[in-house]
Amino acid sequence: MIVSRASFLKPFLFSLLVVASLYSKALHLFQHIHSIQRSLFILYFSTFLIQDVLLFIGVWLLLQISSGCLSALGLLIAGFFAIVTLVAASSQIGFFYVTGSEIQWGAAKSFQNDPAGMKLLLSGLQPVLLVGVIITFIAWSVTPHLYNLVGGWLSAILDTTAPEKFRLELPATNIKLPARKTKPIQFWTLCIAVTTLILQFIRPAVPYDHISGTIAFKVLSVFRSQPPRCSHSDGQPFPLPHLLEGQFWEAPDGHYKGWTPGLVYEDDMKTKPEWVPEVLPPGFWRWGDVTKDPTSKNYSTFEVDAAKPKTERACSTGERNVYSPVHDPMRITNLDLGLLEPLEKALKEHPVPITHVVLLTMESARKDVFPFKSGSHLHDMILASHETQDPAIINDINAKLARMTPIAEKLSGESSGFPVMDHGNLTEELWEDTAEPGMGGINVVGALTASSLSFKSVLTSHCGVGPLAVDFLDEVENDIYQPCIMQILELFNRLKKDSAEVDDIHERRWKSVFVQSITGLFDQQNVLNDKMGFSESIYKEAIENEHARHYHEGMEEINYFGYPETEVLPYIRDAINEAVENNKRLFLSHFTSTTHHPWGTPAAYAKEQYYADDGIIAKHTDMNNYLNTIRYVDQRIGDILRILDETGIANETLVVAIGDHGQAFREDSRVAGTYENGHISNFRVPLIFRHPLLPRIQVSANATSLSILPTILDLLINTNSLNRPDTTVALDLINEYEGQSLVRPYRASHNGRQAWNMGIINAGGTMLSVGSAAVPFRLVLPLKEDFTYVFSNLETDPHELDVIEEWNFEALADRVRRVHGPKAADWVADADKVGKWWVEERKRLWNYRESP
Repeated sequence: MIVSRASFLKPFLFSLLVVASLYSKALHLFQHIHSIQRSLFILYFSTFLIQDVLLFIGVWLLLQISSGCLSALGLLIAGFFAIVTLVAASSQIGFFYVTGSEIQWGAAKSFQNDPAGMKLLLSGLQPVLLVGVIITFIAWSVTPHLYNLVGGWLSAILDTTAPEKFRLELPATNIKLPARKTKPIQFWTLCIAVTTLILQFIRPAVPYDHISGTIAFKVLSVFRSQPPRCSHSDGQPFPLPHLLEGQFWEAPDGHYKGWTPGLVYEDDMKTKPEWVPEVLPPGFWRWGDVTKDPTSKNYSTFEVDAAKPKTERACSTGERNVYSPVHDPMRITNLDLGLLEPLEKALKEHPVPITHVVLLTMESARKDVFPFKSGSHLHDMILASHETQDPAIINDINAKLARMTPIAEKLSGESSGFPVMDHGNLTEELWEDTAEPGMGGINVVGALTASSLSFKSVLTSHCGVGPLAVDFLDEVENDIYQPCIMQILELFNRLKKDSAEVDDIHERRWKSVFVQSITGLFDQQNVLNDKMGFSESIYKEAIENEHARHYHEGMEEINYFGYPETEVLPYIRDAINEAVENNKRLFLSHFTSTTHHPWGTPAAYAKEQYYADDGIIAKHTDMNNYLNTIRYVDQRIGDILRILDETGIANETLVVAIGDHGQAFREDSRVAGTYENGHISNFRVPLIFRHPLLPRIQVSANATSLSILPTILDLLINTNSLNRPDTTVALDLINEYEGQSLVRPYRASHNGRQAWNMGIINAGGTMLSVGSAAVPFRLVLPLKEDFTYVFSNLETDPHELDVIEEWNFEALADRVRRVHGPKAADWVADADKVGKWWVEERKRLWNYRESP
C-alpha cells in the first residue's frame, strides 16, 4: 500500500534526526579517540550516547501526539530539531573534510553579521551540501523502519500487553513485536541503563562531558545570553613569586623607568615627562589625566553613557588598568646592552638614514618557504610525493622550487641551497638587489608570531602589545594599552613647529598609510586601523569604487576577500610619490593576502606543479596551490622594492617584513589551517629588517612580533634619523614596551627569568601557545575544557610529528617527566602557570569586559 505524505513526514523527520545526529557523534568520537586511553573509551562508550538517546525518545514521543494543535506543535518541535541537526551535522562533517578540525559553534556565530566572514564560511559550502544530501538520502531509505524499530522497542519496555498503543499505524509498515520477546528486551534495557547511569556518575567530567554532547544542544547553547563582567582590576598574583625578588628595573641613560600614573616611584618620577604636549594624540590616554593622589587607581575615567543599560556600563567604573614595565614580572629588557657589533661598526663608518618605514605583513607566510630551501622537511616531502629516483625528474622539480622565492632569498640573505637557476621563464622581470656585498639588513631566524589570527598579529607588530585570548578582534572595543607606532609618529608631528624647515628630514612630518587589496570590513579591521592611528587606509571597498583613482574594468577577484596585490601597487606608488613630492616622511603598512585560503591566483598566472599530480585523489592540491601563491607574492614584494628603487628612496627606507602567521596543511599535521590548530607550522614566521646600508646580520632569536616596534624605535634613534625632541621621546617610550630590541643581543633568559613567547591560537579564546627562548620546549595550553594539553620538544621533534597529548595537566606532566626528564616536567609546570596568568593579565591591561 502506498504511504501518504502526511503519514510519511513524521517517521522521515525522526529518521533525519537520528541519522544526522549519529553521523555527527561518530565523527566527534573519531576526532577524540586518539587522545583517550582505548580501554577507557570502550568502558565509557555507552555514556557518550545518553543525550542522543534521550533526544530521540523525546522527539519520538512528541510525534505520537495526534490531537489538534498539540499534534502540530509536536511536529513543529520535532521538525526544528531535525533540521537544526541536519544543518549542523552537515557543516561539522564538511568542515572536518576541509580542515580536519572540529567546528566550534560559538566562534562560527561571530561570522553571521560579517559579509566577508560569511563568504569564508560559504567557501566550504560544496562539501556541506553533499554531506546534507547523503544524510537526507540515508534517512529517507530507513523511513519508516527506524521509526517503527524505536516504537517497537519503547512498546516492549513500557507495555507488554498493548505494544501498538505506542506506535503510529502506518499502512504496510506496521511491525508488531511478539509478546514473548518483551521480557528479554526489558531486562537488557534495564541492565544497560543502570550500567550507563553508574558509569555516567563515576566518570571524570573532562573530557567526557565534552565528548558526550549532542550536536543540536551544542548549536542551540551558543545563543544563550550572559551578563558581562569586568576583569579583576588588581590582577592575579604572578605564579612564580621567587622571580619577583630584586627585579626593579633601571632604565639606561637616566630615562625614566616606566612612567605610569598612579604608581609610586622616586619623588622625581611622580610627574609626567616634560615632552608630553597639551594635546596628546590617541593612544597616549594614560599620559593625559593624572590624579592629584599618585597612589589612586583612578588614572583616567571612562565616559558613562546614562542611556545605556547597566549591563552595557558594567565596566565604566572610573578605574582603569595600565601597563607598567617596572612591575611586569615577565619583562626582560636588553636596552642596557650595546648594539650588535657589525651594526655598531657600520653606523660609525657611514650614515644610515631612515626617512621612511615600510612594514610588509605577509599573510600565512611560513618561515620554511621564506625562502624555500633545498634539504628542508618540506622539500623532502615534495620529492617523496613523486616516488622516483630519476635524476632528470628530480632536477626538473628542483628547478621549479629554485624559482619559487628568489626575492625572499635576497631579502633574508639566506641561500635556498639550490643551484643557480635561470629565471627567464617568469613573465616579468625580477627585482635586483643593489645593496653592496655584505649589506642588506637583519634577518631574524627563529621568529614566532604572537597570534595565528591575522589582525591580532597585526596589532602586536604595530603596537607592541599582547592580544586578548578571546575569539576574534574584541580588542577594537577597548583602548590599546600601549601607543602604536603610527601614534608615536603622530606625537612627533605634534612636537614640530609649524615653521620647521622641511628640507631637513628630521623636521618633516610623518604620514601613516595602510594598503591592502582585500576587504577592510572583516572582523572590524577598519575599526582597528582607525584605533591604531592610520591617517589613511585603502581597502578593497575603496579601489573597486568606480571613482577610485586606478579603477578599471575587469578587476579580478581571486578569493572571497578580494583582489590580488597587483591592484594596489599603483596606490602604493602614489603614497610613496606623494610623500617624496610633499616632503613628508611615510610609514606605509601593506598587508598581502593572496596566500590566504583558498590560495587562488589570477587566471593568467601560470601555475607550477610542485607536488606529484594526485589526479582524482587531490591529496596535495591545497599545499600545491599555496606554494604557487607564495611564488606570486614573492614577485609582488619584488615589485614594491622596485618602486622604492625607482622613486630614489631605497637607501633611506627601512623595510620590515613579517609573516602574520604560518599555515598548517595535512602534510604537516592531522588538522589543516590555523583555526584551533596549535601546530608549530602555524607560528614560525619570517622577520626581516631590510635596509641597503645596514650590514647583513643573521640573528638567532626565538622572539615574537612584540619586538618589531621597539626595534624600529631603536633603529630610528641610533641612525640619528630623529631630531633631538623626537629622540628624547623615543628613548623614553622604548622603555615602555614588553619586547626586546632585535638590534641588540637577545636575552633568552636573565636573572632567572625566561623570555616567554605567548601565541594566541585562532580564533583566540580556546588555546594558547606557550614557549620560551631559553628552552626548546613548547606547550599548547587549553583555555577551555574542550581541548587537550599538547607538549613538544622542538629540539628532538622540530616538526611536531610525535607530541605528547593529554586531557589533564597531571597526566601530561607525568608523561613529560617519563619521556623528556625532570627539567622538561618542571618547565611545563611553570609554563602552565605563567600561560594562565598571562591570559588574565592581558584582560586586565585591556580593561576587558567578558562574559562568564
